[in-house]
Amino acid sequence: MFLYFLILCFNFTKMIKKSLFIILFSMLFSFLINSCKNDVQDDENSNGIMNIKLEVELSRFDVDLFNAKTADDILKLKNKYPDFYPVYVYQIMNGISGDFRTSEKESAINLLKNFITVPDFGLWLKQRADTVFPNLDDFKKDLTLAMKHYKFYFQKDTIPHFITFLSPLVVNFPFIEGTNQIGVGLDMYLGSDFKPYHSYNLADQFPNYRIRKMRKDYLLRDLITAIVVKKIEKANLTGKRLIDDIITEGKTLYITNALIPQIEDSIKLGWTPNQLEWALKYESDIWAKMVDSKCLYSTKQEDIRDYLNDGPFTTADGFGAGTAPRIGAYIGWQIIKKYINNYPKTSLEQLILLKDADEILIKSKYKP
Repeated sequence: MFLYFLILCFNFTKMIKKSLFIILFSMLFSFLINSCKNDVQDDENSNGIMNIKLEVELSRFDVDLFNAKTADDILKLKNKYPDFYPVYVYQIMNGISGDFRTSEKESAINLLKNFITVPDFGLWLKQRADTVFPNLDDFKKDLTLAMKHYKFYFQKDTIPHFITFLSPLVVNFPFIEGTNQIGVGLDMYLGSDFKPYHSYNLADQFPNYRIRKMRKDYLLRDLITAIVVKKIEKANLTGKRLIDDIITEGKTLYITNALIPQIEDSIKLGWTPNQLEWALKYESDIWAKMVDSKCLYSTKQEDIRDYLNDGPFTTADGFGAGTAPRIGAYIGWQIIKKYINNYPKTSLEQLILLKDADEILIKSKYKP
């Protein structure tokens, strides 16, 4: 009887082990299948993007302008850049070339003698640009890849013509959008050590936290962000509360990340690696502080500025020195990530059109 009991126990143990093995094997198999499906889906997206036949049009207005030897040479650029030329001459260079009352010939003469031939002015900018950007081959390659991503997600949109230019550091926002074209101001990306950026006269325009990002590894990020911001603005879904702007900023970062996934998150956010590390480490504390302060539904401009304006750090109560700036944008990005995890079939077009920030927050189940 005792022997029979031992045999029964032994067989029962074997059955349990066998069942456990089957369960574990099934779980592992299921995991591998799902992983393969995800890999296949990622590969399909990747293949879909890489198979797009697209080469961006990138023109060097800055090179053509500085190659001009006479006013007549400058005037010839009107034919090559019919839409951009008047924007550059009469808006970007207003005050140097003249204004709309200045004749075309006189404007060209002014550009020649007041900018492109001046050693400590235009020529200095051009020489620095040639050093930082000896060519734009790598940038064009990265921009083409980004635009392939863009075309994959926004198939009906037209890819703009990109035109590089140099201005005398007067354009605060380095991208000028026209009809199916975007002017790209290289003078805003000549390196954090470029002496004119540190000029006393430009201290208000170029604070240190901004100068840190005025280098070429921010050029693509800033350009793509500008395109995404414009895309979202066209949806005209602006709100008046902090949570509305946080969600909008989150959408911007999420879509920007989809277009340039290879760029470091710290660059996308405009942060130092240490600032990103801080945000990752204290995300739950940051969110708790925002919730406890009851600022999420505030319509006060000072609250919105405190959490979303750029600067050396976030200026909201409880933050300050040592924190990352624009922490509301980072939180918005995390909320959107959670939302998409819960609703993975949401396209980027659909994401843009989601207008209820409260619903997005609730459905994201964001609880860091």
